[in-house]
Amino acid sequence: MIRVIEGDASQIASIMPIMESAFDPAFGEAWTSAQCLSALALPDCRLLIAQDDTMICGFAISRWVLDTEELLMIGVAKERQRQKVGTILLQQTIKLASEENRSQLFLECRDGNHAIEFYSNIGFKPIGRRKNYYKSSDGVRPDAITMAYAL
Repeated sequence: MIRVIEGDASQIASIMPIMESAFDPAFGEAWTSAQCLSALALPDCRLLIAQDDTMICGFAISRWVLDTEELLMIGVAKERQRQKVGTILLQQTIKLASEENRSQLFLECRDGNHAIEFYSNIGFKPIGRRKNYYKSSDGVRPDAITMAYAL
């Protein structure tokens, strides 16, 4: 059974194997440990960790400003993808943001990423596009799709 706990900077090393396996290296989307630590050093940033017994199988990092929250990153261990771990993490992020009176939850996703369908099925709607935002190793420059979920 998956349970979600709030994590802290001391657990960054434990999410890095997921970070490395969950994101396509062709687009450079995975964060380094230093980037994760920098984000969590901010007072309005949160790390959620999904565990199955004691095994970490996913994480989500979000931050908030005033009444909006942004999902910065969500990752699920490759062997646990398509097993509802991401859904559970996202539902917990939505629940906490709602309890804390946020009005919207935002995220950005690379155009062409299969996660867009996942977010759409949860209820996120595309609201914007950053042209040529991502860089790939083969020179392709996909757009970033901004999506929002009304709380």
